[in-house]
Amino acid sequence: MKPIEKVKHLQNVGDEMRKADPTRIARAVLSKIASLRAELNGEKFEQGTVVPPGDKKIAYLIDSVRHPAETSLFRRTYASAFALVGVVCEDGQRRDRILDKYFTGPERRDEALVAQADAFIQRDADDEEASHGQHVTDAFFEADFFVDNTRSDKTDEDQLLDESLARLISIITHDSLIRPTIEETAMHHAHSARVRSACLSRQVGAALVDRDGTVVATGTNEVPRAGGGVYGERPLAPEEFDHRCAFREDRYCSNNKEQNRIIDELIESIQPLREVEDRAELRKRLRNTAVGQLIEFSRAVHAEMDALLSAGREGVSTVGTRLFVTTFPCHYCARHIVSAGIYEVQFIEPYPKSLALELHDDAIAVEEGNWYPPEETGMAEAKRRRKAAGEPGKAAVEQGVSGRVLFRPFVGVAPRLYLRAFEKTRRLKDKITGKFDIQAPEWGDEWSPFTAAYPELEAALTKTL
Repeated sequence: MKPIEKVKHLQNVGDEMRKADPTRIARAVLSKIASLRAELNGEKFEQGTVVPPGDKKIAYLIDSVRHPAETSLFRRTYASAFALVGVVCEDGQRRDRILDKYFTGPERRDEALVAQADAFIQRDADDEEASHGQHVTDAFFEADFFVDNTRSDKTDEDQLLDESLARLISIITHDSLIRPTIEETAMHHAHSARVRSACLSRQVGAALVDRDGTVVATGTNEVPRAGGGVYGERPLAPEEFDHRCAFREDRYCSNNKEQNRIIDELIESIQPLREVEDRAELRKRLRNTAVGQLIEFSRAVHAEMDALLSAGREGVSTVGTRLFVTTFPCHYCARHIVSAGIYEVQFIEPYPKSLALELHDDAIAVEEGNWYPPEETGMAEAKRRRKAAGEPGKAAVEQGVSGRVLFRPFVGVAPRLYLRAFEKTRRLKDKITGKFDIQAPEWGDEWSPFTAAYPELEAALTKTL
């Protein structure tokens, strides 16, 4: 069996296992962990029995998570002891690695094999045909920590992620004092703004950061309110009503309503469609087309635009700022981001509906290696700054190509881990001498689960395997 065929076979097996229970593979992993712990304890393992923890702390590495239900089960079982690492990689690099790993021979770069690689990547990210299939994208943005695996170094491949993962280990073990980066704090603010949203479709948050790293504005996707801003930012007067979709009397999403109106209009205006008996199935099929992707009829101001408008109301310039957003910007927001003079956007959750890259490929870059910001469009200054050979963007600058806005995935401590990673939960000095000393907490390690809980959970969840 060819390497790629073997992987596809394993994908099929995994899909089949998840048909009846989306956590079936995750429960098998629980069983394996319990078995390994029994072996380390010198005990005989029996399926569905409780295996108490041993004297030593052991870290178990799960190679990959393919479905959000698996992440949910691991978190509910191991609570704070579970940490999910999301690995980001530029699309081109990822495709090249797939081709190098699974396809051999000089023909591996022909269009047919590249298409196979792209199809493989798409199925891995989000299987559109099966809810029990692989949905890595949905699981990915639930990660606790993000690392970038784009850089390729053939001479030292094992060391590529050592620095970033070592930081995560230090956060877990408290072997040194780790403080948040500007980027981690900005994304934490974006996430905090996100949860204010009462949008029926999704919650999105954004934080705008100036050149010095100060958060100057935040935004969330929410219905605009007369007088400036959006609902939820300031209290309502006694005579005022909350007119957000979730709180008004009829409670519906205006975007869905308009999509349905357009679909019904299409059906009534095209004779063959009018003759279809199963209208419900026809509407479902039409909703799966570009009509169902329309976002223009939402009442909400998008989070990115809310942040930009908030900065404008306060007289804060957006030129040269960076925008941190929990979801990749839609094409509707992308044009405002470019026009506002933002230099860089960092995001966590992908947004497949966005046409930002297709519609604004002249103004947006996604690969940092060949990127330089719009401020360097002055050729004389740009050439001076890019004089050193190999510096990113040198060739582009010399050719007179204008700078672009960089859209790139966020890396570092995720918002969901921010407080647990950086909140002071233990003493950092000797109370008498004042000497720096990271001490063990008096109330238990926040990364350790209650030992009386998870073994019983493992046994209960794996008993019927």
